[in-house]
Amino acid sequence: MTLTRLQQIKNIIECPYCHSEIEWLKDYVLCEKCSCNFPIESAVPIFYKPDVKSTAESRFQSEQMFDNTFTAKIYNKGRKLISSEFMPKNHILEFLKRTNSGDIIIEIGSGNRRLRGDVINLDIFLFPNVDIVADGVKTPFKNNIVDFVVLDTVLEHVPEPGKIIAEIFRILKPGGECICIVPFIFPYHGYPAHYFNFSKDGLDFLFKDFSDCKVELNMGPTSAMVNLFSEYFAVAISGENKFIYTLCKGAILIPTFFLKYLDVFWNPTGRGINIASHLCAVAKK
Repeated sequence: MTLTRLQQIKNIIECPYCHSEIEWLKDYVLCEKCSCNFPIESAVPIFYKPDVKSTAESRFQSEQMFDNTFTAKIYNKGRKLISSEFMPKNHILEFLKRTNSGDIIIEIGSGNRRLRGDVINLDIFLFPNVDIVADGVKTPFKNNIVDFVVLDTVLEHVPEPGKIIAEIFRILKPGGECICIVPFIFPYHGYPAHYFNFSKDGLDFLFKDFSDCKVELNMGPTSAMVNLFSEYFAVAISGENKFIYTLCKGAILIPTFFLKYLDVFWNPTGRGINIASHLCAVAKK
């Protein structure tokens, strides 16, 4: 973690439970009001310890993220060459272009990626690029302190998505914005679990307290169709064997994955939203 990012974090965090000022000590962060103390590991404050149920799906998703098994390596390399997923527009890149130097930008549920050097990463797991370990529904940020929030394919993994949106509303400055990408017509992917998929109506409801919310396609209907087609045969043939699943998925995608590029012809705000793979909402407080 850079000194600039660390100092910025120190300026904007508070106790996630009583929302009081905290003291940053050598090995832990201390809230004197409620007597909570939180450990620091490699300069990263740990405000949350996840209680994650291990399943075959979650283990495979974890292996993909860390690229630490033979099957995961084949799967990840294959996805770079042949994938059903295609974004006609990179919404997150366009969203970040609107930010200015000095803006406070948070990615909630970042995993182990770093979108940009000035983005503060929050996740429930201590991945290499994570700056704060915390629950997205109870973050350690002060009220009205954040300029921009990125929420990229996270809500489906949250059992109470309305609470994380309410938390984002709390920490955003008036006029601050959140970009939220969610699956709609997309298969189960449990890391650590997969609770929901979201329609446009669902996104409008979740962001109802915001002053404005615009929803459009992120990945379109053809991506959804190609993905479901390949997933159907891969699951049917492989059973519980993830290695066979990976091979089958790739074999089905080889002659079909190029169809996804037809999504460039769909109107981003048209009826394709009703059968899209993923949707993108940009909401302003």
